[in-house]
Amino acid sequence: MNMKNKYSKYSAILSLYCGIAMFVSYYIAPDSPEGIIVPILMFLFYSAILAGILGLVFTFIAFLKSEKGYLKIVGPVLLSLVLLSFILSFVSIMFMGED
Repeated sequence: MNMKNKYSKYSAILSLYCGIAMFVSYYIAPDSPEGIIVPILMFLFYSAILAGILGLVFTFIAFLKSEKGYLKIVGPVLLSLVLLSFILSFVSIMFMGED
């Protein structure tokens, strides 16, 4: 069985997982994590980073193999949106300050 655009599909799936795992780890993280939540957060965070890197690698391979379709562009766009949202949240936290 020959799959067309296989690298593009892997790139999109990994990038989607990266975005979801990053937001979930950010959403469920308490102010001072203790106990079982620490390894869960570490797993979500580091697996999201690994998935994002692999998604970019698969996107690069898809461009090198000249795969057709839009899926090879989904990964970098989704990762860029995730990165932009985290940058905006960190900048907004910096400028909120404490009263």
